[in-house]
Amino acid sequence: MKNGKLDANKYLRNSSSRHHYIPQFFINAFANSDGLLYVYDKQKDQILKRPRPPKAIFFENNRNTLELDDETSTSIIEDFLYKEIDDKTSCLIRQYQKKDITSINFTTDDSATFLFFLISLFWRIPKTDYAAGNLMDSASIISEGGDPDGLKTDPTYRKLRRAGLFKHHIDEIRAMGLKGTKWINIHQSSNPVYVIGDYPILFRKHSGKFSEFNDTDILVAVSSRRIYSSTNQKISTISTQNAWRYNACIISQSVRYIACGSFETLEFSVLFYKKLKETGLIWLFPEAAFKDL
Repeated sequence: MKNGKLDANKYLRNSSSRHHYIPQFFINAFANSDGLLYVYDKQKDQILKRPRPPKAIFFENNRNTLELDDETSTSIIEDFLYKEIDDKTSCLIRQYQKKDITSINFTTDDSATFLFFLISLFWRIPKTDYAAGNLMDSASIISEGGDPDGLKTDPTYRKLRRAGLFKHHIDEIRAMGLKGTKWINIHQSSNPVYVIGDYPILFRKHSGKFSEFNDTDILVAVSSRRIYSSTNQKISTISTQNAWRYNACIISQSVRYIACGSFETLEFSVLFYKKLKETGLIWLFPEAAFKDL
């Protein structure tokens, strides 16, 4: 920034290529004491032999790179927009990950900040690529003297449009307003029992409306030992059984990668998920993860 203004030349000169759709600061809390995570590749159906550092997982090369012309490209979406979002939310999330639970105050502002993070994350991950594409394909573009249909298929336009979908999502929530009282808590386990996947938000019930994103119950593991809950009924504890149910759901809904600093936790979670899938019960578990709390 120069005098409060964005220095465009800086982002043209120094473009990044490794673009994390799960922020590294979030992944860090799932790593073991060596700073590493074991990774399950869902598409290959195998736990990778070597553990990986957070910087080496949950990314795609040039996922947010804009090709401006044959010789010029920029990663300004990654290096400015997403970096700013991560910088603004990471302080709160690190408190959720590390601060003594009894001293965490779940203020309205903090809840809004975390909801903002979840919405921006929702539109950042590969799981929502198809939904984002559908939204852009169905959008109307008014252009004088231009080619609206050609613009729709332009990769640069689509990446820019995709990056702004979180704002449209938030505007819809604001227009409808938040309904009822949400009970928010952080629950802690003495052992590393939670995994992180490339779709790390578990909804009790899915809705097709952006405005209802926060109306249903939500579970999000913020570290290998802590899980955040936002529910319509007050809950005080989450059992180990609920942790395994949660992990199975995260594996089920993730596109490719699931990780944990504990090999034993990851291995058991994968086996549990496979058993549920074989018996046809996996579809029940987004609901089951919230029961008997």
